[in-house]
Amino acid sequence: MLLAVALVSACGGTDESDESSSAASTAAETARAETSTAAEEELLYGCLDPDGVKPLTIESGDTLDAAVFGDGAVGIVLAHERGGSLCNWASIAPDLADQGYRVLIFDFGAPATVASDMLAATEELRRLGAEKIIVGGASLGGTAALMTAARARDVVGAFSLSAPAVYGNLEGLPAVRRFRGPVLFVAATEDSLFAEDARRLYRAAVSGKKELLIVAGSEHGTALYGGPAAERVGRAVDRLLADAAS
Repeated sequence: MLLAVALVSACGGTDESDESSSAASTAAETARAETSTAAEEELLYGCLDPDGVKPLTIESGDTLDAAVFGDGAVGIVLAHERGGSLCNWASIAPDLADQGYRVLIFDFGAPATVASDMLAATEELRRLGAEKIIVGGASLGGTAALMTAARARDVVGAFSLSAPAVYGNLEGLPAVRRFRGPVLFVAATEDSLFAEDARRLYRAAVSGKKELLIVAGSEHGTALYGGPAAERVGRAVDRLLADAAS
């Protein structure tokens, strides 16, 4: 009888252990799922609609947060201005993806690595399937875009919004003297130093398809898409994209 009781107790103990193990496994899976969701939400920064966007990271010395919209054969890499983030392009990138482009936006790492970060983002978009690449940027990112156009393979066009000719270790003038694809320079009249730099870059550019657009207002960088000349800026960028992609 004692043996029977012992066997029953042992069997009961095994069932409780299995249930405990199963509960622990379920809890671990739930925790992993919550961690994964939290990581994705963190990458989305709260400024990107999760529908139609793929968050990812890019290795470029630092690990850079990035997001991709669309799946077109022609890709666009967009670089933000100093002190900004990929959120600067959050309302613009989806519209470009709706036009059939594959669009990558990303965060720069350290100030000294801006040029290499832009090259890494361009390489990542190529790896994702873009056959032709157009680079664009705002302010500091615009200068980085022009440099990338002159250095990276498969870049067929470039545009800058309020790009300085020189910023730290970034230099736009040597780049536009090498790049021969379609290129667009945009700035606002009251953003005077940057308007003058846009003129300098335009004069130095050797491309046979270059355009300079100086618009009314004082908006800087991606803010040009929301200023009084927003429609003119949007049309000019669209022309550049269509010309470069053809």
